[in-house]
Amino acid sequence: MEVDLIIKNTKCVGLNEFKKFKTPIKKSIVINKGEIIDINDNLSSAYISKKTIDGNNTITFPGFINSHTHVSPTPILKGFTEDRIDGFYGLALPMEKQLNETNTYLTAKLGIAEAVKGGYTTINDIWHYPWSIAQAAKDIGIRAVLSNKLKDTDLSKIQFFKYERDDNEGQTKLKDSENFISKWHNTNNGLITCRVGVHAPDTLSNKLIKQAKDMADNLQLGIHMHMGQTATENKYMNTEYNMGSVEYLNSFKFFDNISVIGAHCNFVTDKEKDILSKNDFTVAHCPVIGAKRSHYANIPTYEKKGVKIGLGTDWLTFDAFENIRASIYFHRLSTNNIESTNAIDAVKKSTIIPAESLGLKNSIGSIDIGKKADLNIISTDDLHFGGITKYHDLLSLVIYNATAKDIKYSIIQGKIISENNKINTISETETLKDAELEISKIWTKHFDGTE
Repeated sequence: MEVDLIIKNTKCVGLNEFKKFKTPIKKSIVINKGEIIDINDNLSSAYISKKTIDGNNTITFPGFINSHTHVSPTPILKGFTEDRIDGFYGLALPMEKQLNETNTYLTAKLGIAEAVKGGYTTINDIWHYPWSIAQAAKDIGIRAVLSNKLKDTDLSKIQFFKYERDDNEGQTKLKDSENFISKWHNTNNGLITCRVGVHAPDTLSNKLIKQAKDMADNLQLGIHMHMGQTATENKYMNTEYNMGSVEYLNSFKFFDNISVIGAHCNFVTDKEKDILSKNDFTVAHCPVIGAKRSHYANIPTYEKKGVKIGLGTDWLTFDAFENIRASIYFHRLSTNNIESTNAIDAVKKSTIIPAESLGLKNSIGSIDIGKKADLNIISTDDLHFGGITKYHDLLSLVIYNATAKDIKYSIIQGKIISENNKINTISETETLKDAELEISKIWTKHFDGTE
């Protein structure tokens, strides 16, 4: 039988949906028409492959899933917001007024390329002009779950604690969401799907957020949103509604019979965590960006209540290994207990758990026959892996030492998208050049012609 690709003699992480093997197991993987059709110790001559990858000195992971991200503003905001107290409300949110379809497409293309090279084969993204992001995702070949950023509040004025609503904006964005989903959901051979996007509980009026819930119910789609992200949001919700974001949403049955992925969840009470535990809710935990902004969710308290956790990056960085490590470090700091989590638990939060949260568990999230071939092949040849012996815990060795540059191949639906740290489907040089030009225009316009 002729097949598209064989990966020979690689050590696999995530076989049998992580249920059977806790350590990497040497196998050969057979891929055809985008799917894994066989996993075996020794391949017979039954398969003739168009391409074969020698998997010696490699470890293969399921493709990592980014539970919450914004690919377009990542290259725009790098180096601007990390050390500024006003970096979010004073700079990042006001900048969004300069966005359009063209600069969103070109910056998203750069962001997606970085994400793939960082180990992410699936992104769950919420942003403006999602149709531009969808086109960029299609051009590169990433798996993308995309949402339009619903809001009816002037984000640039929140830094002054002013919440000015614009119903016309909200209704326009609602219609845009409907049109976007109608055109793009389940396209590009299933690589692009959609959710209903809600920016945040404080930036949507009660009317608009209920309309978003109705849309999700009617279309039978999940919701992607920010929740309990900042002290400002928390202050507004308690001032305006005398309750936190989760309690407020629960008061009109927002969580009923729907999948919700909520990013950050830094400001959520124990009572509210109980509410989340009783619903189909996943915290998209973003440890690196949270720490950069000086706050992050106390994840162990969610896990004790049975709330699902997936890992996301938000924006600015896309190294999946850095993000996984950060989640482990903060988990242990929160508990003062090294045994509170480990490498395999953290890997699950970037693979099988978000796959389930996104409704894609039957397709991705583990290395199994019948699933889509979304894979990262990691080379262990570099010096920072040391001299590997039979006594090493290979999974820990990779998780605690690897960087994105160790990813030799990123494969999405059977197609090699990145090879030897180079994207195959686009020109990296042209992508960077085009994005840099648009980023310069954005900031020049934002600062009113000054550099």
